[in-house]
Amino acid sequence: MNNILLFSFLCIGFINAQNYPTEIHFSADGRIMYRGGLATVSGFYNKDSIKNVYLNFPQANYWTLLSNNYASETNIHAQMIYDGVSYDSVGVRFRGNTSYTTTGTSQKKSFSVETDFNDSTLKVLGYNDLKFNNGHQDASFMREVLYCRMASRHTPIAKANYVHLYLNNQDWGLYPNIQAIDKSFLEEWFLSNDGARFRATVDGVSTGGPTWGDGTAAMNYLGTNLATYQTYYTLKSNDLIADPWQSLVDACYDLSTVTVANMDSLLNVIDIDKVLWHMAVENIFTDNDSYILKGKMDYMLYTEPETGRTFSLEYDGNSSFQLGQASSTNWGPLKNVGNVNYPLLNKLITIPEWRQRYLAHYRTILNETFTTANATALVNDLNSKIGALVASDPKKLYSTAQYNTDYPALINYVTSRRNYLLTNTEVAQSGPTISAAPFYNSSMELYTEPNSGEAVNVKATVSSAAGIFAVTLYHGSGIMGTFSETTMFDDGNHNDDAAGDGVFGAQIPGFPATTLVRYYIEAQANTTAKSASYLPTGAEHDVFVYTIQSQAAPNGVVINELMASNASSAQDETGAFADWIELYNNNASPVDLSGFYLSDDSTNIAKWQFPAGTTIGANGYLILWADQDILDGPLHCNFKLSALGEEVILSDAQLNSVDRVIFGPQTTDLGYARIPNGSGNFIIQTHTFNANNEGNTAIEALTAEIDMTAFPNPTGNNLQVLISVLRDKEPLLIYSQLGVLVLQQQAYNDNSLDLTHFPTGIYFLKYADKVIKISKI
Repeated sequence: MNNILLFSFLCIGFINAQNYPTEIHFSADGRIMYRGGLATVSGFYNKDSIKNVYLNFPQANYWTLLSNNYASETNIHAQMIYDGVSYDSVGVRFRGNTSYTTTGTSQKKSFSVETDFNDSTLKVLGYNDLKFNNGHQDASFMREVLYCRMASRHTPIAKANYVHLYLNNQDWGLYPNIQAIDKSFLEEWFLSNDGARFRATVDGVSTGGPTWGDGTAAMNYLGTNLATYQTYYTLKSNDLIADPWQSLVDACYDLSTVTVANMDSLLNVIDIDKVLWHMAVENIFTDNDSYILKGKMDYMLYTEPETGRTFSLEYDGNSSFQLGQASSTNWGPLKNVGNVNYPLLNKLITIPEWRQRYLAHYRTILNETFTTANATALVNDLNSKIGALVASDPKKLYSTAQYNTDYPALINYVTSRRNYLLTNTEVAQSGPTISAAPFYNSSMELYTEPNSGEAVNVKATVSSAAGIFAVTLYHGSGIMGTFSETTMFDDGNHNDDAAGDGVFGAQIPGFPATTLVRYYIEAQANTTAKSASYLPTGAEHDVFVYTIQSQAAPNGVVINELMASNASSAQDETGAFADWIELYNNNASPVDLSGFYLSDDSTNIAKWQFPAGTTIGANGYLILWADQDILDGPLHCNFKLSALGEEVILSDAQLNSVDRVIFGPQTTDLGYARIPNGSGNFIIQTHTFNANNEGNTAIEALTAEIDMTAFPNPTGNNLQVLISVLRDKEPLLIYSQLGVLVLQQQAYNDNSLDLTHFPTGIYFLKYADKVIKISKI
């Protein structure tokens, strides 16, 4: 019992959402920024859980109402119970086109659920537009889920898992649960969801037809009359684009007039790289509902308000992996590139430089994502989760025998299609190998972030059997936007080591303090095609990054160490294990920090202000607790750190940046510390709380650590608990404030706990070595 009582003194900080869009994440050393391809997804689209969803209709003739309302897309009222939580008065309707019309009298229809039907604020774990698809033309039940998971590495695409659906308590079987491409989706991938989002349609309605590729809704220029475009596109949302329809017309016109001579001007109008990745993904995965096949309807366009650039978005992936219907030899890598009615293909990929960029991205997908090993692991994992549910599905469109034949065929299809594509003459050409691209400050100190206005040197080690035609450094500021180009040289005169040694050098100009700088490398082989390759291979959605320091760092006060997941390292004055940030004073005299600021949000650098009289001694340390418990003491900040990675910014009283650190995923009870102490780069190592960082050994091989979150907290009757890593035989436990065990159950990645019968008060939630203090109200 004594050990149990100790838990009541633990206070584990919740993992905050990153200040960046949730699809943006960083490497452990903070030097690469990734967009998409997250290994784990929690919440409503958790990859490891299949939740029960009950739709309860008060109308006895609900099926007739749903059928009659199909054409008008009118919702009817229902109660939804998801994972034991009731959501009253949601709106439900049938959804889909061919998935509805070609399934005849089958009751296995696809459903749309709008949780905000009667309450505009009602969401399910952050989502209000839900899509439960029936697996039409997919005996495997896997195509769309597999497509979404594999393709998310390289293009914005929906999250996907499964639900077990019941209608008025009658088992309706298994359903792929596919995220809607709505404002919630935009917010996860981009800086905001305020831009203009268009869906390409067919003559103003979302119905199929025989006129695919007719040159109407594929960003074709149709003249200056806005009404013409309004026939072929639907504006789904817009908050900040002043004249969205004119913006669409202008983008279509600029696309129609692009040539090699004026191609650079289009970079400010269309995000070329995003489009090329999207087109490559659709082609490789043989997405039958797609821009590259239809040239209309089943894709979206988004005009980003922060940059004003337009790009295409994946919309519907339920017809990917076209087994039998589009054999592995039907779609070459340049399908419809020669068709003028498909300008995102015809106008972009016929420009030699962009053609080679497209082909380089194409090879990256084939080498890193669309592989037999990847498909095998994902398909077998999905089968282990859904196989029994498919067999017992009373409404499924296909037999269990068809399922058992179809899902292994997905693996074979990936193998055969990949083998076919790799024999294509253009795909088979390889670009140069880029093996490294480190950055240096103006003094050529490796991975040393520069001061304000200081230029940065970048070296790239490049080789090619065919020789090198050119190496280009692309760089830009902020987490999004266009890049500038700089030629890299191997002449011994550009901080590139010796001439002709395969090391190329170039310089990035200086930027203001705290600026995040992105860069990547392009290398072209000395062949007729000028085949290209990139580092990072996922550029431009993956890029190298560094942050500009101010003149005060590293010679002044710096962020010296932090811990973003503290379970047992150091306790604050209340005995809690809170996340902490350590400052170090490089000066030989004390520094008054009165009025300085600390923040984890670059859009709000004045988030927390140091109290008057705060000082840090000469060559001394100062610990700040990032726990949101400002009443626990004067050095407790009003924000917490995210173990998934984010940033910490130190500013002076005039809001001038003093220091800024961007960090990637952290490990529980390990510090993220500067080596050398007070001036060096950050590494993950055994923590040195309030002391010199040197002398410890960096942790190079990390075991999977557990992260646990619980919400809402305080809570009423239901508590949602997310666990990142499960350990065999470890139960989920709740103790009372007196240390009495009041609940024990099997743990899942996504848990819903019913606390209805718990008295109000304080409890402690425990899984493995993680403990969270919760309040029942």
